[in-house]
Amino acid sequence: MQTHSTRRSACVFLPLLLVLSAGCEGIARSHDDRVADINPPPEEFHAVAREDLPNFPDLVENMVTQRQAFIRQLIALERAYLLAGNTTKANWARRQRELTEAIEVYPYLTDTAPEHSLAVHPEEQIPEADALYAKGTELLEDFRGVPFTGYLKDNQRKAREALALFKRVLAEYPKSDKVDDSAYHCGEIYKEYLRDDDPDNELAVRYYRWAVALDPQTPHPARFDCAVVYDFRLHIRDKALELYHQVLETEEAGNESNQRFAATRIEQLTDDDTSHLRPVEPNRNQNAGAQRKSPVTAKLPEGSAEQDNN
Repeated sequence: MQTHSTRRSACVFLPLLLVLSAGCEGIARSHDDRVADINPPPEEFHAVAREDLPNFPDLVENMVTQRQAFIRQLIALERAYLLAGNTTKANWARRQRELTEAIEVYPYLTDTAPEHSLAVHPEEQIPEADALYAKGTELLEDFRGVPFTGYLKDNQRKAREALALFKRVLAEYPKSDKVDDSAYHCGEIYKEYLRDDDPDNELAVRYYRWAVALDPQTPHPARFDCAVVYDFRLHIRDKALELYHQVLETEEAGNESNQRFAATRIEQLTDDDTSHLRPVEPNRNQNAGAQRKSPVTAKLPEGSAEQDNN
């Protein structure tokens, strides 16, 4: 009986381990041989001077222009096959066009989110934008918060659909009061569900930061989630610390659990064991002469994680 039980446990544990490994280690970043097969530099190698580098704006513009031209050719091909009565190949052309249009076009030339513009600012309630936003959040709620469900193909499909809806709000209704919420959810989707599309976590960070810029009093844990990405995925601890401080200063989203975690990470990253930010654990230290202040009620001095000497 123990043998069968052990085998069943292994059958459950091994796939789970594979999922965890994929989630923790990130996405494979190997490049095609046509890109990566580069001869080693000569012994007297000198870095390429800036003026000798390619013109990156021209390269990106050419790529976008050729992509648009390819889409137009597929439209023409689809129309031609329909006129000829060949619906099978017309469908091939249609699917090829849809796949091409769905490909993410990364913001190569900026350090902001793809939809970012000065026109985007939450100002008014727009029913059409509200409808798109409601549909997107409904899709997310189907699987949000359930461990590992984001790796299921059907849920990734829903995540892509939700992402497209939130991006439509940003692009089509820039004055909607849902733009800041939509920016946050774009970051959330890239961080939690579409790791293949954002293996470097660059897009998640950009959308989180944009959500805060659009609404500094955002009801979402945008600063905290962005700090976690900087802290545990990118290992850029100075930026993580900056955001952890902001989580405490703003008492972000009223989430006490996030605030306690932020306070703990500030202590750990600054090696300050006596900091007044250390959260008080429930039912402990009740008889102490003076309890430490809770990070929920204590305001952090701006730009400081030093201990409280008072």
